Amino acid sequence: MSIELTGNPKRADRPKAADEKRTRQTSQSWTPLQKIAFRIGFVYFVALCIPAYGNFYRDLVKLFDFAKLTYHDFQAIVAFWPPQFILIESEEGVFGIYNYINLILLLVLAIVIGLLWTFLDKKSTQYSKLYYWARVLVRYRLAYGMIGWGLKKAFPMQMVYPTVGMLNTPFVDMAEKKLYWSHVGVSFGYTIFLGFAEILPGLLLLHRKTASLGGALAAVVCLNICIANHAYDAGVAVPAAYFTLLGLFVAWYDLPKIGELLAGGKDVAPYRYNPILTGAQNKLRWTLKVFFNLIFVPVAAAFWAYGFFNGNNYNIPSTPGLPGIQGVYQVSEFKWNGKTLPYSPTDSIRWHDAIFESWSSLSYRTNRAALIDRMIGYSPLRVKGDRGESRYNQVNTQDSDELFKSSQNRDLGVTRWEVGGMAGYRRYFFYELDTANQILQLQNKNRDHRQETQRLHISRPTAERVVLQGLNEFRDSIYVVLDRVDKKYPLVAGRESAITQFP
Repeated sequence: MSIELTGNPKRADRPKAADEKRTRQTSQSWTPLQKIAFRIGFVYFVALCIPAYGNFYRDLVKLFDFAKLTYHDFQAIVAFWPPQFILIESEEGVFGIYNYINLILLLVLAIVIGLLWTFLDKKSTQYSKLYYWARVLVRYRLAYGMIGWGLKKAFPMQMVYPTVGMLNTPFVDMAEKKLYWSHVGVSFGYTIFLGFAEILPGLLLLHRKTASLGGALAAVVCLNICIANHAYDAGVAVPAAYFTLLGLFVAWYDLPKIGELLAGGKDVAPYRYNPILTGAQNKLRWTLKVFFNLIFVPVAAAFWAYGFFNGNNYNIPSTPGLPGIQGVYQVSEFKWNGKTLPYSPTDSIRWHDAIFESWSSLSYRTNRAALIDRMIGYSPLRVKGDRGESRYNQVNTQDSDELFKSSQNRDLGVTRWEVGGMAGYRRYFFYELDTANQILQLQNKNRDHRQETQRLHISRPTAERVVLQGLNEFRDSIYVVLDRVDKKYPLVAGRESAITQFP
């Protein structure tokens, strides 16, 4: 018995045969239906990927102001949305269910242009080159979008751990989105995992050989986000559906062959169309790939990390609270204009309890409802520009970033995570301490109650007691004695117990 070391001639012929088959597949004529479908799809997906509003280009110019760059500037570039023919505002925000109409209107426009293109172009037999460049555009647009949104979770800023105020608020007083984001934010590790579940498809999309896998994963992840946003009224269902469409477009390139392989059990030769580039064009291609993939992406990630670790978390205030004061307090004594008010659940003046956060925030509950602030988290209205008169998105969510850049206090410019989506009877105040006189200057965080301010002298007879005295928002004299409650939270205690037992 002997072993032939010269190789199997049939094996040697396979690469050549595969190349010939690939050449035939990419050069053969397309059917009339394929050409019409491509023309419509080309117009539709290219239009989806081209920024159609002026603020994008303004934000692009901001990238060159290196001294004032923050993660918001990168996010504004990668997170732009599809064209908006009609802007429908609702309690879901500017991307509620009714805004699917824009994707539908764009499809109608693409069908009209595609049919007109068919009428005018009688000679073309296939569009392999155009298909290649359309796919390049879509996959890079989707890649940077997925990476940008993933970084918000990899450095947890979007879905943050519940505040003490939230832990003491009944579920029925929270908006659905508030519950959704909070139950994700409870687990720091799970939030980071979700971030990488978005970043991974984005990285795969940056490379041609793994683009179809990246597109398929992006479509699955974004469809799940879309469904969750509808279920919890979270307000970004349409952008998630938009990303799902882009992922399906990228994955579609290989889906027919994958179907033949898996469902049909046939041998399949993968094919790729590669345009012939001149030396100068190839150098430009590699320059762009190196700049955006090896420089832009890591730099954007570095800015997100810097913001997270250096007090520019857009959902969490950055001003430290008074040392050792965080916690829940019962109101042991309350005087109003010199009159002692006993506890009553129906009292609209007397505080029922009080909460100090680890940052400069004091909240208390009374039997006096506040107008609910519908803004929850980072939901910028930048498709049609800033509209200060907007009833539902009444805040410029970039305030905190602009204040951060100018080294000013940014807490009242934060998108008010602890306030947004919270109904009921708790009122939230930002405070600053006049250390010389031990005076707290309080400002209501709710934009609908911004006129409410208080000026209260603070003293702390013991580590567990706080005494406040001064003028409330109605310029009435109040005297409040607060005693800290050693309250246990099953959510927190359970996690700490699990960490102790299973380190």
